[in-house]
Amino acid sequence: MVKRVWVQGPIAIDTVVYLEKFPTPGTFMNSTKTVERTGGTSANVALGLSTTKVETNFVGYLGDDENGKKLRKVLEESQIRKSIITEIDGPTSHALILVDDKAERTIISMTTPYLRELRMDNVPFSEPDIVAFILWREEFIGDLQRAEKSGCLTVVGAAALVDANVLHANLVLGSISDIPSGINPEDHLDRFDEIVLTDGLNGAHYFSKQKKLHQSAFSVQAVDVTGAGDAFICGYLTGLANQLDPDTCLLLASQWAASSVQVNSSIPPAFELVRKEWGIELPL
Repeated sequence: MVKRVWVQGPIAIDTVVYLEKFPTPGTFMNSTKTVERTGGTSANVALGLSTTKVETNFVGYLGDDENGKKLRKVLEESQIRKSIITEIDGPTSHALILVDDKAERTIISMTTPYLRELRMDNVPFSEPDIVAFILWREEFIGDLQRAEKSGCLTVVGAAALVDANVLHANLVLGSISDIPSGINPEDHLDRFDEIVLTDGLNGAHYFSKQKKLHQSAFSVQAVDVTGAGDAFICGYLTGLANQLDPDTCLLLASQWAASSVQVNSSIPPAFELVRKEWGIELPL
């Protein structure tokens, strides 16, 4: 049985500026290209995941402005089954992203974040759903506990590793860059059943009390790494929803991440494109 997934978190407008190199103080330069596109970590994950056979639902917030209207239309026209959107008294999330000729990026938030105000009181999750808090905030403790009491499989972002108020979640899934240096994931396996952390070109690491795994990053020609981490999460959740083993989840997630850096997009490429590139035979 394929599990239903609820993805909670931000959706945003990304203004992406491509440069020959990152600017230094006092300099002037022209962009090589500028584009406006849908972004926001959680929305990226949900939009990518919805291109598989996994029933995908999204919980987020939008402002009552033009960007909010654009993003509502994106969600309505996507393959996401249900979007539960909180309307906020403020502008829709908007990020400026600078991408250099080596495909590296810097992200600058241009609006006040309202993620801490997002709640899931009206979300009808139930056993055996997967509930994913992609960007962890301490204010989500109540929703996390309610999901666990409902029998859901819970997924939290890497920041939960250093939040002592999180007494348990099934999986930590995120980037090693989101936690302070010197943190040993294995020290936290008393609170989390599994921990998966990405580490850029160093690949990804899996930890549980039973085993440790490492998945190397694939060598590809990158043009924009903006959505690589989101694509990895999208791939891992796909495997998790299909109840695949951790080795296969890591492989699928790394393949999806490698496909994503080869395109100019914040949203992970559709699964069928990833399937064709890597010859994936799993019926996902």
